[in-house]
Amino acid sequence: MSAEGAAVLYRKTYLGGAEPGRFSPGAGPVALDLDGWRIGLGVCKDTGVAEHVADTAALGVDVYAAGLVHLPEELEEQESRAVRIARACDAYVVLASFAGATGGGYDRTAGVSSIWTADGKPIARAGTEPGEVVRAILG
Repeated sequence: MSAEGAAVLYRKTYLGGAEPGRFSPGAGPVALDLDGWRIGLGVCKDTGVAEHVADTAALGVDVYAAGLVHLPEELEEQESRAVRIARACDAYVVLASFAGATGGGYDRTAGVSSIWTADGKPIARAGTEPGEVVRAILG
């Protein structure tokens, strides 16, 4: 954000459900530089698309960060994606996973925001309830 207003850093590349009727996809993976770290970004469905992960890895990221929402019964898939992304990018993975009800068919969500090492091991995890925070010192 600047005096001119907010800037769009990344737009979701792979749309799902009713999204294509309402939104247009972003141009593809990006990495932003922040305090010496290269951070690749993803949104929800992007995390499950091998091409997106590979293209983000090619940007030489130190961290892959994504926001997502899954149903509770999809938690295993969320966690397997984190491991695949960590290994493909050789980078930390930070998943901000929605907890609580969102509407639109998500009366319950998986939650469990988490941080993973580059070799696919979880180092910090939240629970399933709204308001829980995850932190780790990366180095």
